Amino acid sequence: MNSMEIFFYQAGCGDAARIRYLGNDGKYHNIMIDSGYSRTYSEILTEQLNEIERKKECIDVWIISHIHDDHIEGAVAYINSVKRGERKDIVDTWFYNAPRQPKHKNSKGRDNLISTPASIDNGDKLAEYLNSIGKLNTTDMTTESPNINLYGLSLIVLSPDSHKLRRLREKYPPGSGNRLQRIEDEMTSLVSAARGHDYHKPLEAFALDQWIEDDSVENGSSIAFLINYNDKNVLWLADAHPSLIVESLIKLGYNRKNKLTCEWVKVTHHGSKGNNSNKLYDIVNCSNYLISANGTNRHCLPTKECLARILRNENRPMETEYKLYFTYDDTILRRIFDVDSTIVFKKYNFHTLYLNGQKYLKTTL
Repeated sequence: MNSMEIFFYQAGCGDAARIRYLGNDGKYHNIMIDSGYSRTYSEILTEQLNEIERKKECIDVWIISHIHDDHIEGAVAYINSVKRGERKDIVDTWFYNAPRQPKHKNSKGRDNLISTPASIDNGDKLAEYLNSIGKLNTTDMTTESPNINLYGLSLIVLSPDSHKLRRLREKYPPGSGNRLQRIEDEMTSLVSAARGHDYHKPLEAFALDQWIEDDSVENGSSIAFLINYNDKNVLWLADAHPSLIVESLIKLGYNRKNKLTCEWVKVTHHGSKGNNSNKLYDIVNCSNYLISANGTNRHCLPTKECLARILRNENRPMETEYKLYFTYDDTILRRIFDVDSTIVFKKYNFHTLYLNGQKYLKTTL
């Protein structure tokens, strides 16, 4: 029986993951999803890439969801190491929507991308490198893209749509000199993160009927997708806006009565309150939720409000035990439910799991 391994890497309050699976060609394939910070590359991804090389495998696809450093910086560290000759490039294909409208190499091999001194941020660096080696996407990855089959693994893009990608490029036109937003600022999108931890509030104290969606242009441009392998689904949400995810899933035929059954959900935007909605969890049936965040990040993520929307969803099957997996184990994460009586774990049929003493969580489907 074919199997798939999923690696969720520690990336601070960022995303980095890998899928390894046996393809229908009888060979093992790897998909890298985001890359965390540069320290994620040096402390974790380097040894993972070395292991892939030892097995004489490659990264078939590296997906970079969007331009924030907590998703892209590790990939830039990788290409810098390739440029310095420290390692060979083992990535076959990149899925990445350049933040500035790309002009690809012409037939004479000349670089027509971004030739402006402003092109110094990580999002531009990755685009320029990929263009220089002829691996920058010739078409955007959006909800209009056809379903992708990767040796028996199906990938369906749920975000962004062309409108959200256009908003990104309107914000960063070529030659404008506009610096790309590298680190998400609370002033950019106050609803996307908490002003402080909300762990002092009991799980049942959150008014789930009140909600404002994240308005970050960069988060909205995230590549989010659904993968299917051997009839098992995994939902990868990056930092995407949930309203578009819901819209995309409804177009696929999912709703409250016909829920999308998943083995795992990579919770969007590290468990922020503005990126996790009731409507999203209304139509998802899953018992394993991965929150990629540590407890010391300045945005105070994950929010307890996000976890309340997962656990208290009115359309949730209460007989199903929910598991909340955190990529770190620290005193802040451990105290999320301290204010609640232990009865809350039984009432809402869930428990929490923390990554203690390891650099990544590995699971096999």
